[in-house]
Amino acid sequence: MKTKAYTRSVTIRDNDMNRWGITFEVREVDPCTKRNIDTLEEFVEHFEVSVCAEGCGSWGQCYGRITPRTPGQKDLLDFWNKYHCGSIASGTRAQEKYLHGEQYKKDFDEFIKIFSGYDENFRKQFDATSFNIMCKFYQVQPEHMPTLRGVISRYADGNPIEYILGLNPKRIRHDANDLYVKYIFLAIRGLYINKGYKYGTDWLYLPIPEDICKRIDDLCEVLQKEEEDLSQSFAVPGDFDMSGNFEATKDIVEKVMEMRDCDEEEAKRFVALGIHLQLTFGDLDDTFQSNGDCLYQANGTEYYIGTEEELEQLASDIVHNNDEYEYFWREAVAAQNTIDSLEDWLDSIISIDGWCSVLNHWDGEYKSYKIAGEYICVCRS
Repeated sequence: MKTKAYTRSVTIRDNDMNRWGITFEVREVDPCTKRNIDTLEEFVEHFEVSVCAEGCGSWGQCYGRITPRTPGQKDLLDFWNKYHCGSIASGTRAQEKYLHGEQYKKDFDEFIKIFSGYDENFRKQFDATSFNIMCKFYQVQPEHMPTLRGVISRYADGNPIEYILGLNPKRIRHDANDLYVKYIFLAIRGLYINKGYKYGTDWLYLPIPEDICKRIDDLCEVLQKEEEDLSQSFAVPGDFDMSGNFEATKDIVEKVMEMRDCDEEEAKRFVALGIHLQLTFGDLDDTFQSNGDCLYQANGTEYYIGTEEELEQLASDIVHNNDEYEYFWREAVAAQNTIDSLEDWLDSIISIDGWCSVLNHWDGEYKSYKIAGEYICVCRS
């Protein structure tokens, strides 16, 4: 059983000015015995940590898409990699460091370079000469050779050349991501068995520290301060904050028209999104742009913004002009789920499910904001 013990969220903008909502969770779990990645000794864990991100149309484990802009964001990615799911790994620190480092890539590429010149007949043979060539090139230590021979025999059918390169000279049979290829190169480097632990025979974990919640709080404070500093750097003369109970008056719209040199329609949609995201003018002005057909973009994420009538018409046009919806209607008729004509069935999508169900593929929801007496709707794309 899992019980949420702590949660906290923070919003950041990375080096590409993409906006990411980061959520931390600490959950209390039933006591379970795990193996320590550093000491290889068993310990009892009572907690687990989860870190998730939402942004740029993605949600979940998106840390690979976040380009860190600040020291705090680098610390965030380090924390994420370190504590999410207990930093689960199938190898020791030394094994994981090798496999995720440049040396492994270099070793693999050099293997390809050395043996790719072998024709089909030579690839089928892996004799003592080939083994010695490999050991000499990689400077395999004598004490590691028995383990290397055993790995090759068990996982590569006694022939690593054929296992990795195959018999087709135009393509590689197994690349560096293959588990048995990893075994071979770990054995070459004397790391297949490290500290008595054979790679891949167990899951290894990093114990969750007792002060994990404080560490998250401290990290979030740093990230928030960095965001405040960024907002200050974007501040322009006449800047204003659209967060809280902000009232979008006609004067505000005219001010945006002047500051952005845009028409009233764009200004209203700019303010609506600013309220939706709780931003300052300077924050939003840097990345806000129109992509046409009521579609706008800011900080790497797209939004539909417009009056309800505009967005309903846009959704109706999509439904009536997209062949996919006609296919859905034919399927519904075949399954005897409808007796409506195609036009009536398409109209019912908007009248029953609403325009947002067509435009918003994220959560199907929208918010409406009163901007200078006119209601403007905002939803994800």
